[in-house]
Amino acid sequence: MKNKLVLSILDYSDAMPSAVSGIHDIFTIANYQAEQSIFSVSRLTESVPLAVGEQHIVFIPPCLSKVLPSFSDPEVLFSLQRWHASGAVLVAACAGVFWLANAGLLDGKQVTTHWRLCQRLTENYPAIKQVSTRNMVIDQGSIVTAAGLYAFQDLSLHIIARFSGVALAKKIADFCLFDISGRLQGHYSRFHPSFSHGDDLIIQAQQFCVIHLCEKLSLSALSKHCHLSERTLLRRFKFATGYTPKQYMLQLKIEKAKQILQQESIGVDKIGYEIGYQDTSNFIKAFKKIAGVTPAEFRARKMV
Repeated sequence: MKNKLVLSILDYSDAMPSAVSGIHDIFTIANYQAEQSIFSVSRLTESVPLAVGEQHIVFIPPCLSKVLPSFSDPEVLFSLQRWHASGAVLVAACAGVFWLANAGLLDGKQVTTHWRLCQRLTENYPAIKQVSTRNMVIDQGSIVTAAGLYAFQDLSLHIIARFSGVALAKKIADFCLFDISGRLQGHYSRFHPSFSHGDDLIIQAQQFCVIHLCEKLSLSALSKHCHLSERTLLRRFKFATGYTPKQYMLQLKIEKAKQILQQESIGVDKIGYEIGYQDTSNFIKAFKKIAGVTPAEFRARKMV
């Protein structure tokens, strides 16, 4: 190990307290298990220059807020840019990934975040190469991102394995009873449509989609049902739900398929047929596009 490993946890406003403490604890345990101080762990609460001659890892924890914050504090964004330019590895979990996006550090990269935020990240930051709904952790060298609120555990183990070896990461996982098998967030993602947006006509459209779930519902039929022009329906539907009607129907179909996969043992071809797919291969492709895993992979997780 050529450089001292300095791990700094960005304790920003709205950062999830248990994550800030949990990250600190995991890397402290790493030192205990290694029987040496591999990681120098501290919290960052303000912009500070990083010392030269040391390997810095800046850890951005998830946030804990009912409404997703703007992640736009100029001092924090400038610090992230400066730390990245100085050679620090920046790692972020869940909504904390939006700090990196706002700092312009995700352009052209493959990343991940919580499955409920993937679409927002994709739409708001089109310069990102790909937002994965499949992986729990994606390592792009100087930028490493992770999925859900407690994916900071997976991310911590990944960083420990990367900088100090898989053997130590496995030792910590065994000690803490963590899963180091490489789980996928595609096994956990679910579709929970919102009906609290206040647009009664769009709620009516959403209910119509459920009724005609197994059909190839056209925008024309949906607009006629709601007595709206196709253009108006498309605009209002996207504003209220975050999806086009076509995207919404696909989400409903795949969510229904997940429910069947978890509750019944019928074949994948029959499940596809039940939600409107005549061709099994098309169903598998659509399922993997939305869920990030194949129907077989999703069902196998249920058996673990």
